[in-house]
Amino acid sequence: MSTDYDVLILGSGLSGSTLSLCLQASGLRTCMVDPKTHPRFAIGESTIPNTSKLYKLMSIKYGVPELAALSSFDNLIGSVGTCGMKNNFGFIYHEPGTTARRAHQFPLSEIVETESHLFRADVDHWLALRARDYGAVLLEGVGARRLDITEAGVFFEGDEGTRISADYVVDAGGRGSPVAAALGLRTTEGLRTTSKSVFTHMTGVTPFDEITAVHGPREWHTGTLHHVFDGGWMWVIPFDNNEKSSNPLCSVGVVWRIDDGDEAPLPNPEQAFADFLATYPEIGKQFEHAQNARSWISAGRLQYSATRTVGDRWCLTSNAAGFIDPLFSRGMQNTAVVVDRLAERLIARFRGGFTPETFDDIEQMQSSLIEENDFLVGNAFRSFTDYELWNAWFRVWQVNQVTGTMRTENRLRHVTALAAARAAGKEPSQQADAAPGTGLDGFIDAFYRKSDQIMTAYWSRETSRDTAVSEFRKLFAAVDFVPPSFGLTDMSQPYFDIDMDKVASAVAWARRARPGIRELYLGGLPASPELGADESD
Repeated sequence: MSTDYDVLILGSGLSGSTLSLCLQASGLRTCMVDPKTHPRFAIGESTIPNTSKLYKLMSIKYGVPELAALSSFDNLIGSVGTCGMKNNFGFIYHEPGTTARRAHQFPLSEIVETESHLFRADVDHWLALRARDYGAVLLEGVGARRLDITEAGVFFEGDEGTRISADYVVDAGGRGSPVAAALGLRTTEGLRTTSKSVFTHMTGVTPFDEITAVHGPREWHTGTLHHVFDGGWMWVIPFDNNEKSSNPLCSVGVVWRIDDGDEAPLPNPEQAFADFLATYPEIGKQFEHAQNARSWISAGRLQYSATRTVGDRWCLTSNAAGFIDPLFSRGMQNTAVVVDRLAERLIARFRGGFTPETFDDIEQMQSSLIEENDFLVGNAFRSFTDYELWNAWFRVWQVNQVTGTMRTENRLRHVTALAAARAAGKEPSQQADAAPGTGLDGFIDAFYRKSDQIMTAYWSRETSRDTAVSEFRKLFAAVDFVPPSFGLTDMSQPYFDIDMDKVASAVAWARRARPGIRELYLGGLPASPELGADESD
């Protein structure tokens, strides 16, 4: 078998299938080749508002309504009935042998829709089949015997004899990326985060609400629960927390900071988990009746990146380009950011006939996204050593999440307006969709730099814990780019339940904010019914 395509995609998981859908809907011919078969296990199971908004944006921008299924739990559950709901981010801080007393919770407010716990085996398979419905070729169980990328094009030979020629190849093959291996691109240089993990799926996991005396505005079991401790964190992601779901499973994993230099996988993950529960018996109660639904997976150091992620005829995307840690669930967000931009660039490049080009903007984008994630996660691990430091860093992350979501909502409204104008037969006067902000978030660079300096000084023992906490309080007191009604920078507030009254206050505040901040929030917050139309101009 020998076939020619516009774009060869190595991998048919979330990123590969999403990209294939966008390209196929725009008239390009794609072929997804995957050494594995669907359905299969994958981590990256908890969505965040930015990810969901990006999927809604892509569904409109590329004319693929199926992608909107991933924009909320209510949209998804009708198509993939094995997913769970997520209406909060929950973090409970633990110390060995004690009962937890301190926690944080960020309920998903009326600004956003209910998020999802993605049962990736079914979600990835569903997306791959939808891409096939759009005309993509899906070849499963086909490994790479040979991959040549030359000035003339891309040539792939499968281990069972399949031969494919293409003008461009996108590697969405994860850590085992064939392109990264062929070109010797793998590196860990410059990455500050060092962690390893064990994880599995279980049945019979008791909701922590039935065990703990610490309760937030929402039940812990209706969201993504993080057990935080000095040295790492644990995730509990239930797929059975809604009556609409048909899935009895719960995703469970523990991630430890690597302090001893040993980056190898833990040799006995089941024993490691048992030892962990013995150290934190209150968490252990959650698993008294739990049983494994699959074997444990033990992963050595999780972090890696690539010395390059683009060339004239190739691009690494998603986890093929790099990975930091599951903390904060940013992997799928970064995937969506890059897939959106790569699809846009490829569609433009193929218009009128393909000519090779190295997409330097995507190179920079992926580098910035990995850097930003490493900054947030690496310093979070450092902050776990002390509750007050974690209490501060939790807010740095929340500032990042809220401003990022506002920025994406601005883009979503822009793309929606363009689509509506075209549907009405009008030539849009607005410019094309602009590149999303990346890196350390533009106008709040100084805030991130200072927070990084505080944590680095603490970690290197140049300053004490008390001094670091005091410096964070000063930093938060000077913040003028987050609505005060949200309470994100108030270190006395452990929970943020942002209702429409607080949104209305935020809209009023935004109208008085300095340029840049004003536009960010007025373009991202819902209009407040309490404010008159004449005030919104």
